[in-house]
Amino acid sequence: MAEVATGTTLVSFKQELKTQLEARAGLSGVTVHYAFPETGITGEDIWFGEIAETDAEIPIMKSGTKKVDETVSVPVVVQVLKQQGEDQETADLRAVALLAELQQELAETPRTITDIYAAEMVGWTHTGGQLGGSNHGSRFDVTVRIRARLEP
Repeated sequence: MAEVATGTTLVSFKQELKTQLEARAGLSGVTVHYAFPETGITGEDIWFGEIAETDAEIPIMKSGTKKVDETVSVPVVVQVLKQQGEDQETADLRAVALLAELQQELAETPRTITDIYAAEMVGWTHTGGQLGGSNHGSRFDVTVRIRARLEP
């Protein structure tokens, strides 16, 4: 009977990237969450989005042990809320600085966990605007793609 790899690298990747981002000096004072913070946002936050998409390749025409190659698109949110009267440019510049820290971490450690060949930022969208009064926010919705091989 063939043994097939099961599971996914998604959770392990998110746990490790969260730990690595929390350790970055450039993210001092930024709160990194595993998921959207249920108890409120601190003003400078990074969290993993809700919907990850994957493609998995399982070699069905081969007998014996079956490895699974997976490609996962992981959403990461980088958000800055300026609530002390700072302008939009200030919010945008700080959000870009946090985005750069995420980019740098992925560049320095593309093999976040051993099963992953590479993790890379493949795109983002930006939303910014007034929050009410003289408060402003800036948010990047980032897509990080991981490529991994699962072995039984």
